[in-house]
Amino acid sequence: MNKTKYRLGIILFIVVYFVSTILLQFINGIGAGMVDYMIHSIINVAMYIVFILAFGLKKSLRFNLKSLGEGIVVGGAFTLWTVFNIFYYIIRGIKEYGTPLMETKGIIIFVIAITIGAGMGEEFLTRGVLFNFIRSAIGNTKAGIITAMIIPSMAFGLIHLGNLSGCSDPTPVYAQVIYAIGIGFLFNAVYVRCGNIWACSILHAAFDLSVMVYFCIFRNEGLEGIGSLVAEWLGYDALILKGVAITVGFFAVGLFLIRDSKLQKCIERYENEALEN
Repeated sequence: MNKTKYRLGIILFIVVYFVSTILLQFINGIGAGMVDYMIHSIINVAMYIVFILAFGLKKSLRFNLKSLGEGIVVGGAFTLWTVFNIFYYIIRGIKEYGTPLMETKGIIIFVIAITIGAGMGEEFLTRGVLFNFIRSAIGNTKAGIITAMIIPSMAFGLIHLGNLSGCSDPTPVYAQVIYAIGIGFLFNAVYVRCGNIWACSILHAAFDLSVMVYFCIFRNEGLEGIGSLVAEWLGYDALILKGVAITVGFFAVGLFLIRDSKLQKCIERYENEALEN
């Protein structure tokens, strides 16, 4: 494995990422807010895929039903949480509003945008590029893999600082940043175990939609009110502490998933993939 190649790749990606972030600010006004978000997300996903393929990591994009199912099962705690949210918020929405206030066309665009933006965009960024590049740059060891899990998890949390824009109270967003770090670490653990990024993409998109189905679809509140959404979802009081509790809990679950008896098999898989490239 050429570690230098991936170290340089990380630097190059960071530069390209920030330049593209600036340039994408000029691609606005093409459609409604969600349409612009979807267009930005498609461009970002394409960029991530180019990096993944250019650096010989095409296996990280493979789709396999067996490993997909394994990822859903391995992420059991998160899967159950997501399923609970889906049923709870749909039932709550029906009881309070009967039918969604968002129009059908808007719902379709919203679901597609979140699936591409969060499910694919954020996963291909943090798992597809950052995790794989950092792991490849450090090496397939326990320390290397854990380091490659922690850094993208931090990045996953920090990208949610973008929700501060137009937010009157920053506290809910800070809480979101904190608990996103824990969720990111759990997703990394699931990815290490199953090797299927699509499992993380599906879990991620499903979770975001499970929370947003009530606030954004039934109540027709846009993503501009994400701070209020997070505050109401967490229960307003002690938001930061709740964010910390979620992160601590998911870090514990993530470390359990990659315990030595399981991690060794994952390391062997990475080594075999490196020999094949």
